[in-house]
Amino acid sequence: MLNPDLPRSTPSRTATALLVGALLALLVPVTVIRGAIAPAPLQGVVYDASGAVVPEVRLTLDGGGRKAEATTDAEGRFAFPAVEPGAYVLESAVRGFKVLRQPIDLKAPTDWSRVITLQMGTLKETISVRGRRGSGTSTAPGGPVRVRVGGNVRPPKKLRDVKPVYPASSQEAGHEGVVEIEAVIGKDGTVTAARVTSPEVHPELASAALEAVRQWTFSATLLNGSPVEVVMHVSISFALE
Repeated sequence: MLNPDLPRSTPSRTATALLVGALLALLVPVTVIRGAIAPAPLQGVVYDASGAVVPEVRLTLDGGGRKAEATTDAEGRFAFPAVEPGAYVLESAVRGFKVLRQPIDLKAPTDWSRVITLQMGTLKETISVRGRRGSGTSTAPGGPVRVRVGGNVRPPKKLRDVKPVYPASSQEAGHEGVVEIEAVIGKDGTVTAARVTSPEVHPELASAALEAVRQWTFSATLLNGSPVEVVMHVSISFALE
């Protein structure tokens, strides 16, 4: 204000127009960005592996301290109202299906529309096989089949149960251990594949466990009335008394 050399004339129309244009150029991108990341409903549909919708599925959306819940309707649709952009984890636990834990990152407008497919769950069976050191064999009855059953999933029932036998040579040698097996029950209820997943187990114990599991038979597992394959995890413990 005290400098007499500074120009005191009013800016020309051209200069004013250029200044306004520059300000608009700065403001418009900010407005567009804010509009693109505004909170919006997170919605979608839940299907099973056969492509059918799954109603009454409870979903949880966890965003680092921010949690919301939604339940699918009769058409398998869900909606979380006014979800802000950011990283979330979508979770659900439905009997008969694997636990859902899906990380999602909401950035673009299309991220707010989701399609969820639930995968078939697995069976579990735990068996203890006991023997005496030196001689003799004894087997404990097989444990119950543990399944997660959904409204549209009919789990298999064991029709033929062959109990593992503790090898006499392993008892004499003092071999003990837990044999973990992953088996596939086919559409016809037979065990179509079985493999040992234990990192360290004596071959005799692994062979005895596999021999029993491969002879098991089940009723068909049904998903919406149609036979499907299912994975079974078996844990067989060989212990000496």
